[in-house]
Amino acid sequence: MINKLRQYGLVLFLWFVSLIFLVPLYWLFVSSVKSDAEITRFPPTFWPENFHWSNFVEVWSRLNFTQTFMNSIIVSTSTTILIVIFSTMAAYALSKKRIIGRNMILLVLVGTMTVPPTALLLPLYFIITKMGMYDTLISLILPFGVTVFGIFFMKQYMDDVPDELIEAARMDGCGDVRIFLQIIVPLVKPALVTLVLIEFVNNWNSFTMPLVLLQSESKYTLPLRLGLLASENVALPWSQILAANLLTIIPVVVLFLLLQKQFIKGIMEGAVKG
Repeated sequence: MINKLRQYGLVLFLWFVSLIFLVPLYWLFVSSVKSDAEITRFPPTFWPENFHWSNFVEVWSRLNFTQTFMNSIIVSTSTTILIVIFSTMAAYALSKKRIIGRNMILLVLVGTMTVPPTALLLPLYFIITKMGMYDTLISLILPFGVTVFGIFFMKQYMDDVPDELIEAARMDGCGDVRIFLQIIVPLVKPALVTLVLIEFVNNWNSFTMPLVLLQSESKYTLPLRLGLLASENVALPWSQILAANLLTIIPVVVLFLLLQKQFIKGIMEGAVKG
């Protein structure tokens, strides 16, 4: 009886926590279909008096949403693919190859994570400008095509792959490419999915780098467009800003729903390591 009460109590607690996290999403939705006057009213209304679906139509046109959305998709998808490929390859080399000074290399790489990103803005700006990539989407893709976090994250998973498995594959005549693609990658698939979600969200929400490296409005990404929308008028168009935010989070939510099982598996396996 006591165990059942504890179980019911735990379920109720989890439902309560879930509702707390869902409140901002609910408020985002209901506010995106309100008028500006109703949004700023006090006390607030918890359900729209009148649904203003035109907010989505107006913000779609105002932000040139189709072009901006595609820019964000191109940048986020391309960068995430490069990060997954290069970080996984580097992690395999640091985890399973006998490299002189391997631990020192990893220590130096992890040490670079302590450098504030803002300290790299000016050097990165000059390098990208000298290479002729300024004001192009490629400037948001190539320089960020590998991350130290991705390398370290994947290495932690690859360290758990038995070396005997790799040695057995070598005895069967497998080379490094085949071992990497047919043995390592399938075994760390949950970690790959987790890395995809983390890096896609990071690049999707990136604001500072597009602000520094882009000039043409046709190249703007969604976070940059939203930031500029909030600074265009003295009176903020809250209904349109919230409608744009709702449209912006849809791809991330869809991606999570498609990959949630592998993502949770990757997080749980990482939680019980060692």
